Amino acid sequence: MAVQPFKAGPDFIDPSYHNQFCAGPSRNLDAWLMDKAGVLAEADQHTRAATGILEGVMGLFDGASPTSEEGSTMELARWLDWPVVLCMPAAKAGRSIAATLRGFLAEAHPNRLAGVVLNGVSGDSHAEYLREAIRPLGVPVLGAIPKNPMLEWPERHLGLQAAQERLLPSKADLAELARSTLDLESFAALARSHPVSSLNAQVAATRPSSTPSRRIAIAQDEAFHFYYAANLEWLAAQDAELVPFSPLHSQKLPTDIDALVIGGGFPEMVAQQLADNATLRAEIRSALNNGLPCYAECGGLMFLADQMRTADGTHFPMVGAVPGTIAMTPSLQNFGYCSAEATYHGHEFHHSLWLAENERANAWTVTRRRNNRGRREGFRSHALHASYVHLYFPNSAPLLRAQLGFSS
Repeated sequence: MAVQPFKAGPDFIDPSYHNQFCAGPSRNLDAWLMDKAGVLAEADQHTRAATGILEGVMGLFDGASPTSEEGSTMELARWLDWPVVLCMPAAKAGRSIAATLRGFLAEAHPNRLAGVVLNGVSGDSHAEYLREAIRPLGVPVLGAIPKNPMLEWPERHLGLQAAQERLLPSKADLAELARSTLDLESFAALARSHPVSSLNAQVAATRPSSTPSRRIAIAQDEAFHFYYAANLEWLAAQDAELVPFSPLHSQKLPTDIDALVIGGGFPEMVAQQLADNATLRAEIRSALNNGLPCYAECGGLMFLADQMRTADGTHFPMVGAVPGTIAMTPSLQNFGYCSAEATYHGHEFHHSLWLAENERANAWTVTRRRNNRGRREGFRSHALHASYVHLYFPNSAPLLRAQLGFSS
């Protein structure tokens, strides 16, 4: 069965895990960044030949509002008309799990929850006890997964440790675990009984022409890998050739490039290696000073600063195109959804501060979605746009076209 993975919300890290185990790239579905029409079109386009599986975000009803389903996994499920399988933490659960499930049924309505998976049971007898507790509610139990060291996913300050940085279980081992703990026949029947909506959305082709109009160097390595699949495809659809390079390992920028994109990631985890690659840092600084168009998000902004101060207080030289120091912080800064210039919907997710922001920010005014508070944010100079804000390119086309020099 062909499967298309999706992730609810603006997350970059969880999709990188999906990408290790699925045949195609994972795709984000986000109500704020994409709006309803964009979510439905994205889902429709990529489930015409595959079964879509959407990993939720936080709890089923958790989203942008404390009093409604806005921005939640439940909202996406209703938009898409997809059934929900609820994964319930069960390591220390008893009969109270039935009361919890009863509350979810009341909030979601019974016909929306197609089943539950018990996660982290202590053994067969514990799983059977929980099945008995749930049975009167009439909700199928589609699996009971025991505690397993193979399923321990290390976390750090932005969520899971990046998939690029660790040795993951094999597909064969995970497949065997699924075979022995999940009701795969019921999952397959569930997929067959809920075909995707036939929206016939017309989505622009993403293949560049045979003679791309722009060569765009794009930073892609262990430090910079926060890219939505839809964003890369949007760039390619503008007749751009995407030329990857590594700020960690490349000694030079790719030749004959027309623009540069540096996405987010974890530059703070490899600050020493980035600092050691002085030749490439100097070339990037010179290229930007000479007017090479550049768009940088979050980790890209951090890399382009004068220097970075890591959590232990060590200072490392960076590119020097953005004035001032980036300082790592113990807590999230300006976290959440935002709008830029009241036009572009975005998202911030970082454990750092640009210490010169109050004095030197000149890119735009960014307003928090939650409290409507605004601040000047980001840096513009020559042909550079560097910001902490992550954008969804298909809905931010005017900015990206202008910044990267595409013809309108």
